[in-house]
Amino acid sequence: MVDTQPARGRPAILALGTAVPPFTDRQENVGQWMADSFPGQPAVQRLIRSLYAYSGIETRHTCTDEFQRPAEESPFAPGRPLAETPTTGQRLAIYQREAPPLGEAAARAALSQYAERTGTGEAEVLASITHLIVVSCTGFFAPGPDFVLADRLGLPPTISRTVIGFMGCSAAFNGLRMASQIVAGDPDARVLMLSVELCSLHIQAGTRRDDLVSASIFADGAAAAIVGQPSAGDRDYFRLNRFHTDMKPDTRDEMVWHIADHGFILNLSPRIPDHLVDVAPGSLAAVTQGEVPQFWAIHPGGRSIVDGLQEIFELSDEQIASSRAVLRDRGNMSSATILFVLAEEAKTLARRDQPTTGVAMAFGPGLTIEMAQLTYV
Repeated sequence: MVDTQPARGRPAILALGTAVPPFTDRQENVGQWMADSFPGQPAVQRLIRSLYAYSGIETRHTCTDEFQRPAEESPFAPGRPLAETPTTGQRLAIYQREAPPLGEAAARAALSQYAERTGTGEAEVLASITHLIVVSCTGFFAPGPDFVLADRLGLPPTISRTVIGFMGCSAAFNGLRMASQIVAGDPDARVLMLSVELCSLHIQAGTRRDDLVSASIFADGAAAAIVGQPSAGDRDYFRLNRFHTDMKPDTRDEMVWHIADHGFILNLSPRIPDHLVDVAPGSLAAVTQGEVPQFWAIHPGGRSIVDGLQEIFELSDEQIASSRAVLRDRGNMSSATILFVLAEEAKTLARRDQPTTGVAMAFGPGLTIEMAQLTYV
């Protein structure tokens, strides 16, 4: 994407809000719960405990209390026979019930942050929203989360609504890009972009390694961004300079997310870090146009992903501290995660006394890589 707009005319993330569901547990406890669901299978139990110990995650949040019930009583426990686990319809019924209030909490956090920064009322900020974009890959229903959230938030029935679905962990970039294009075309537009993911609903039964790995890293969360044209008095925002997308050829089967009878199933190739070695440097060069990033917001898809990118780009521990912190405290919340990372990174950038330009990146099915160059003002 060619950067043709003057600096003052570029759209920006004016505020960010995050939310997690109420059920919280230590990662080691969840790992033990998973292992307990396979009695009499010590090799499987050892594998599960090692996956959870290596994950880089300490706490995680879920939309149900299944992890806090005895494994032998929970239909979500992976050691249960497939026929006894929830059907896709049952899982999506939970999504329909739990996704809207979680998304609303994230949206209201973003609205509140912007109201506080600008000294305006939340009702005034809400009234300024002209577009709603909802991103999710962990559930579907219609009328969808866009319809329900518009009603819960009190947005007008005439608001423009868009749903971006099933595009995986990098989908927030699709939402931000669309929001940026809307604002670029209409400087008076204000876009509320919301990502809500309930990954834990899709825990799979059995001992397939991909399912065990997925269960060890994915958790639930929601994040929202208000995108608009910054005014002269605005501060603490991320200017959206440019975006870059790349789909690596011949990787269609390397990261796959498909709908089955008992939830959504994820296939993860162990070669994903190697693919990122191939495509990430070129994508970075394209989006930064040779400018060295002063900050890094990397989607923590897993510990090995962060480790690999740290090595590729020769980053210090400090430069990836925000990604590590989100992975440690929240886990991988699919598309919402990168907004959590930006919110965490903003805490550090706010202490600097000058605009700082950096890069954000995430990876999705395909293999797809999404990047954005941003300037924190």
